[in-house]
Amino acid sequence: MPREKKVKERKPNDLFGTINSVCMKTPIEYDKKEASAYMLLLWLSHDRDLMLWVNIINPVLFTLSSFSDKLVYKYFFNKLPKKNRYIKWIPKDVNEKRDKEIKELCDKYGISKSEAASSL
Repeated sequence: MPREKKVKERKPNDLFGTINSVCMKTPIEYDKKEASAYMLLLWLSHDRDLMLWVNIINPVLFTLSSFSDKLVYKYFFNKLPKKNRYIKWIPKDVNEKRDKEIKELCDKYGISKSEAASSL
C-alpha cells in the first residue's frame, strides 16, 4: 500500500496569498507576521507594470516610522489594477553562476563589475 504524501497547506494570508489578494482584489485578513510591507514591496517590484506604484510608496515607507504595514496593504489593494500576475523570481543557483561569470570577466580583462555585468 503506497504512502500518501502530506501536503503542507498554505495559509490564505501568507505572502503569496497576500500578493494574489492585492492583484485579484479578493479581500483577506492581512497578517503582518506572514507578509510584511517590505516583502510585499520587494515581490511587487518584480513586475514592471507595478514599478510606478512601488516607487511611490517605497520612500514613504522607510522615512515615516508611523507608516503601518496594514496601510501599505490597503494602498496596494485599492490602487493596483486588477490583473492576474505571474511574478517570478530568479533561483539562487542562477545568480551564483552569473556572479562567477562576472568575476571571471573582471579577472581576465581587468574591468569593473558593472562593466562586466553590462557586457553579459
